[in-house]
Amino acid sequence: MIGWDEVTTFFRVVREMLSPTTDGFIAIYSLDGAFRMALTVAALAGLSEAVGESAVLFINRVRVRRFILSLLISAVIFVFTYLFLAVSISTVARFAYGSEASLRSVATLVGLSYAPRLFGFLAFVPYFGVPLSVLLNLWTVLVMMESVAWALALTPTQALFSILAGGLLLFTLQRSVGRPVTALARWAMRRAAGVPLVTDRKGLYALLDDRPETGLRSAVLKSRYRPPSARLRPKRRA
Repeated sequence: MIGWDEVTTFFRVVREMLSPTTDGFIAIYSLDGAFRMALTVAALAGLSEAVGESAVLFINRVRVRRFILSLLISAVIFVFTYLFLAVSISTVARFAYGSEASLRSVATLVGLSYAPRLFGFLAFVPYFGVPLSVLLNLWTVLVMMESVAWALALTPTQALFSILAGGLLLFTLQRSVGRPVTALARWAMRRAAGVPLVTDRKGLYALLDDRPETGLRSAVLKSRYRPPSARLRPKRRA
């Protein structure tokens, strides 16, 4: 059972991580359950960003129960991505700068650095969603840079390099040996949604313009849309 003191401590830690200081790092790192807080921050940040991007689920007419399930799966995927990023950052810092910090300490502060992305739901705001999302990502990188610099005793430049190189390493692994994991995550999202998810712009416009009966536009205009998979198929020669 989570007590009220733990809740207030969690929000105090989040507030501190939005604008971290050295004293704040020391106080947070000495807390019992700091790693659990990092996992919680990452999970809530993933859930918030999933809510911010949930317009795609609305347009695809995902049912309420499956909509909630899709958000939860997105949060879980976000947590695993964050853990792999922490491993990548720790690996780069160890080989590039001889850092001896434990993986747990790196994972704790990297996870807490996602505090700005707790506001990821703002991506749902019309017109301003994308700029706000970019600002939140930049804010997160700056907080993470300070956190990694403190945890690994690096300069800000070295910390930034470790983060960028760690992100590149994670991206490379996802596109190579991590392809089965990426495919599994996509399969889980499709299963949770319960409907074939359309994510490309033309497909979303076609869904917006469609009604169960006749649709809002003519059949000629709607027929101009073809799914990406269909557009990639080679044309048969007569």
